[in-house]
Amino acid sequence: MKFEDIRRVSVLGAGIMGHGIAQSFLMGGYPVSLFDVDRSVLDRAAALIEQNLKLFAQFDLIDGAAVNACLNRLTTTPDLKRCVAESRFITEAAPEDLALKRRLFSEVETYCPEDAILASNTSSLTMADMGSAVRNRAGLVVTHWFNPPHIVPAVEVVRSKWTSEQTMDTTYRLLTKLGKLPVRVDRELPGFIVNRIQMALIREVLSLYDQGVAGAEDIDRAVKGSLGFRLASIGPLQTVDMGGVGLWLKVYEHLTPLIESSTEPPAALLRLAGQGHQGIKTGKGFYDYTAENAHGSPNDVVRRRDRELLNRLRNLYWKAETEE
Repeated sequence: MKFEDIRRVSVLGAGIMGHGIAQSFLMGGYPVSLFDVDRSVLDRAAALIEQNLKLFAQFDLIDGAAVNACLNRLTTTPDLKRCVAESRFITEAAPEDLALKRRLFSEVETYCPEDAILASNTSSLTMADMGSAVRNRAGLVVTHWFNPPHIVPAVEVVRSKWTSEQTMDTTYRLLTKLGKLPVRVDRELPGFIVNRIQMALIREVLSLYDQGVAGAEDIDRAVKGSLGFRLASIGPLQTVDMGGVGLWLKVYEHLTPLIESSTEPPAALLRLAGQGHQGIKTGKGFYDYTAENAHGSPNDVVRRRDRELLNRLRNLYWKAETEE
């Protein structure tokens, strides 16, 4: 199917990722059908989309008039057949349950146009496992968005062993139209690119934490004020180029025997999980997320995060696109 054939988009699952993905398509000018089995989840998703669109307008990332225009393009429904019947691009953002995703893909295929592209937002499963029962396997692709998906620019576009070049090209062009930064991944493997890099970073971070080298706030401050600050402008491989390949070779040879390489779960994660602490979801993790705490309530933390990310989006990506 060609890029020009996409006139309507469906998003399956209206949770944390689904409502943000739906908002991105709405901002790209597409009518969106948003599906969830729970009507209360759909109502909350619609309210969050409206709230987030208004926030985008406050940051001059969209025109104020665009808020209502986007909301008018949104349809929410608990009826899967109705949701996908007219869509040529369908993204599932269901929970990471292999059996659930397999059933969902099989059912969707009976209702949607024959040539529709079926995309998954999975972060850990492979399309080879999820799409084995689908007939039009050439139209299967992973589009891995990052939380919060309506703000974070990058989306990994992952080719399965069945995905056609036309599907890859159409998906890439579609995401580019949304103002996203599509990342082409030509070999499907667990974790794709970003999660594998992130897991390597987190393993060493948790090792340093468990060893008592530094506390949570100082570790986060170190990363945000150095790697995070720099990597927002130049990637890791360009960082090597700018520092000098020979220098990086010497540092690599010196440090890699000393850094964490265990495949066992870190003690800090085991301890927190064993105590029932799930981070912001339960109000406690490495930080305390209570209203009286200096870090603020979970809602305060999310709002502060989103405002900082929107500033970065405006200054690093949207401004650059305008100047080009």
